[in-house]
Amino acid sequence: MYEYLKKAFLTSRQFCEESVGPLFDAFSERVVEIGFGNGDFLSYLTETRGEKTLILGLEVSAVCALKATKRLASLDSGNVRVILGDARYVLEKCVPSGSISTIYMNFPCPWPKNRHSTRRVTHGRFSGSLSRVLKGGGEFRLVTDEEWYAQEVREGLSANPLLDYVSFEVDPVLELTTKYASKWKAMGKSSYRLTMKKNREDRETHPEKMEGKMAMHCKLPLAEPAESRKQAEGLVGRKGAQGAFHWAFKSLYWSSEGNALLKTITSDEGFEQTFFFRLVFTETELLIKLEDAGAPLHTPSIRLAMDSIAGYFTEKP
Repeated sequence: MYEYLKKAFLTSRQFCEESVGPLFDAFSERVVEIGFGNGDFLSYLTETRGEKTLILGLEVSAVCALKATKRLASLDSGNVRVILGDARYVLEKCVPSGSISTIYMNFPCPWPKNRHSTRRVTHGRFSGSLSRVLKGGGEFRLVTDEEWYAQEVREGLSANPLLDYVSFEVDPVLELTTKYASKWKAMGKSSYRLTMKKNREDRETHPEKMEGKMAMHCKLPLAEPAESRKQAEGLVGRKGAQGAFHWAFKSLYWSSEGNALLKTITSDEGFEQTFFFRLVFTETELLIKLEDAGAPLHTPSIRLAMDSIAGYFTEKP
């Protein structure tokens, strides 16, 4: 089980920085499921698509991702990868152009309130990412129980000249009836399937990565470590922004050695990450280091947040 998990389960950073090139070179066809939940449909794809097709599952929930990977381990298939991360970011920044045959999205959360609209996977630049990563003739298939959401996605994607509307089906016959789909059907609710197709072939190219190019630690000289530790408490609640990049420091946790973990939330053009900076105080210097647990992607907002911490200590009298 451990060896399978080690191979099949990837953080978004592992996928983007280490695995995407070798993986895509090893398979001639690739398909993606966004938000696979308990893994029903992902398992179905793995069993029916054949070993020559790479199956990628993108999921933001660590619990769902781990459960699905354990379930896939029973199939012992070498052609599936579970990626823990935001599909919007992974598609835009990591997946090669013109490389995906089909992208599935089954019953995503539509975030119905207007103030939550930016949380929808299909919000913002998703249309551009979709048209970039799909092959010519490749399809995007959305299944949802909310008609308004399917229509909204249809309108948004139809505005992209590279995407053609194919069909809008009410209560379609699905490849696999998942537990979620069965639940809604039993309640008498309809489901809707939207299919869009890319109308142009593109040469397969890898996007330029921003991750890994920035140092994720820095050191500052300290004259009075005890005073600096007191000053660190003032970081909590501070926020900052530079254009579309935002950061906020939420809480501070101290160790018995007098060092601290600073909980931080960042947003890069809508892509959010939660992680920790480690603050290590010595007699002569302060080390500010990105804590690697959770493998956050090295994005501009993280570097800006680190610079903000350094600036805070530098500017204090």
